[in-house]
Amino acid sequence: MGAAGLTLDTFLGLVGGDFVDVLHSPAGLDLPVVAVLIHDTSTAVQINPGDLVLGIGLRAADPDTERLVAEVGPDTVLAFKIHDDAERARIRALGESHGATVLAISPEMSWDQLHSLARTSIASAAATVPDERGVPFGDLFALANSAAAMLEGPVIIDDERMEVIAFSSLGDPIDEIREHSILHRRPPREFMDWCESTGILPRVRQSLTPVRVVPPDGATRLVTAIRGGSDILGYLWVAESKHKLDQHSADLLAETARVAALQLLRSRISEDLDRRLRSDLLRNALAGRANAATVQSRLGLDGVCFRLVAFVPDRPGPAPAIPELRPLEDLVALRVEASRRRGAVTSCDGRIYATFPVADRTPDEPARLAREITGQADRQLHLRLRAAISGEIASAAQLAEARRAADRLLDLPLLDESRRVLAFDDSIADAILSEITEILRERPRLLQGGVAGMVVSDRDCGTEHLASLRAFFDAGGDLTAAGRAVYVHRNTLKYRLTRIRDIFGIDVEDPAQRLVAQLQVAAFTAHPELLAELPVAPPRPH
Repeated sequence: MGAAGLTLDTFLGLVGGDFVDVLHSPAGLDLPVVAVLIHDTSTAVQINPGDLVLGIGLRAADPDTERLVAEVGPDTVLAFKIHDDAERARIRALGESHGATVLAISPEMSWDQLHSLARTSIASAAATVPDERGVPFGDLFALANSAAAMLEGPVIIDDERMEVIAFSSLGDPIDEIREHSILHRRPPREFMDWCESTGILPRVRQSLTPVRVVPPDGATRLVTAIRGGSDILGYLWVAESKHKLDQHSADLLAETARVAALQLLRSRISEDLDRRLRSDLLRNALAGRANAATVQSRLGLDGVCFRLVAFVPDRPGPAPAIPELRPLEDLVALRVEASRRRGAVTSCDGRIYATFPVADRTPDEPARLAREITGQADRQLHLRLRAAISGEIASAAQLAEARRAADRLLDLPLLDESRRVLAFDDSIADAILSEITEILRERPRLLQGGVAGMVVSDRDCGTEHLASLRAFFDAGGDLTAAGRAVYVHRNTLKYRLTRIRDIFGIDVEDPAQRLVAQLQVAAFTAHPELLAELPVAPPRPH
């Protein structure tokens, strides 16, 4: 939130995507939200641009709902409680047909909560004004110029990693240190080494007042840490130029550092809200509940191809809870943001999902990033991960299907370490087989027949038919290789296949029977829990 007031974008970040979903927003998400109104069908209320109108008591099928949507413009925001998919579709259709901005409110959020949050957010945004110098909050370049004018020397603002994030541009003379810092976004390595060797940087971090720095090959400087409580948010530098830097200069620099701290903290809050909003939008899109155009615009995916990368902890048991996933989600978010490509990261159902735009010249970048993240999680979080990468996606409307494709790859058994990161393009056969297996699971009647009887016999009688048949299929019908896989002679395996044919009616020499049996064997192998659902085996003749 800045001096311009509250926007729909910021408000959505404050509320959270679990409770509010954008169904249609033809004017984008930068709409100002200046007032909140409760719609009353019995009283004529003046609705103005910038109003957030709460449709309390209105259902999707009510005639008053369509009248309200039809009478407002796209710069007015309408909010309706949505109870099911049919109401969601109806409200979205009304918004699209009348060009209105409409929100879906979850039944879990009360109207009182939403009304209170909206009023508080609007009041807070309206109270935000520029500082006493007239410098807008968040504009660090304007702050650097303001400080340079007061101190009569060039100013640079670094972040906590000593990377340049803003600098003055008033035409002051510059030395080699400043020139390199601006061009390369970091001070020269020789200067940094000198600062470390002389203990200047540790002294700056410990000092509550500016420190004088006299580098061997540059102008004298004053530097002070920009603090947010006990945290170091960055560093503020001014070089000596027209006048000698004295105690008054140090006092002005310290005061400027306090203003910079407020701006950096506000920037971080804004970034956190933005990340949260993008996370919520992606989560809704993965569930098929979001407006594709809004998702594409908000996540920076317009006009680009991208992939969905999914991560899951490789461990048995139930899916990890959200608090357990948070360090992993933060790690993935940092790596995606560090790649300097727009993307979004979210967690749901015990898995982490990230969108990653790709370019023609870097088609392998998502796979490289996934491998680096799995390695880093193993080393730093002591968490073994598996990752899956979808095929290329051209529209946010394809995200839900891309998620299902990635989930199928993650559900495949881990045969060896080289398959810890699977890409759809390199695993099309596995992906198709996994989807077919999913269909078989959804339609149990397709698992009936000889293979079902065979696996029940293994379960109840201790036979090894499934392992023998799977080894035969995996070896492409080579009896010698298949026998070696199950540690028996080829003739023994051949005898077992004959018994399977005679007892269960599975003839691997018949192409149709062989194809069906191979698919059913794959389903029972990938999902052993299916065995528990099969009835007890009847006695078989010996």
